Amino acid sequence: MTGPIPSASALPNLRRSVPIVSRVPVFVCGEPARGDDAAGLAAVELLPPDALAHAEIVVVGHLDVLFLLDLPAEEACVVVDAVAGLAPGETWVRPLAALVDRARALADAGRGPEPRSSHELPIEQVLALAATLRDAPPAGTFVGIGGSCWDVGTPLSAPVVAGLPAFVAAIAAAVEAHAGE
Repeated sequence: MTGPIPSASALPNLRRSVPIVSRVPVFVCGEPARGDDAAGLAAVELLPPDALAHAEIVVVGHLDVLFLLDLPAEEACVVVDAVAGLAPGETWVRPLAALVDRARALADAGRGPEPRSSHELPIEQVLALAATLRDAPPAGTFVGIGGSCWDVGTPLSAPVVAGLPAFVAAIAAAVEAHAGE
């Protein structure tokens, strides 16, 4: 480059620093080929642009404790999944800490989940394990939708499809709430 260097006043769009925009990790659980288990994947595809601008979508299949351990202590996340035990299509939103408290209370009462492979721990157990290893529950929000059909090769059930707008809105609200923290 030759010639004089332009002054800052000659460049009105010149910034002296680069704005850092942090994004909220959104851990999307589910298997795309298993009916309602794909609801989280369908929902994040429908998120509005303003929510997507603040989200870092991470498709995880099954939530692994390592994803939570990698988060800085003050960084909130959103965990999205389809849930058995709710009315199909019903949206359920809870702080992650509340799920940890529930898992611990059930374990203390001797009513923990049945033993199964450690490769597919229930989300509450994964969150409780992360809380133990981090000395505090992970910050953030769980957003779930009730499902009814988990068969391989089936599409989303009609109640889940009907519930997607509320599910998407709840995910977007959680992302926006944590983006402002």
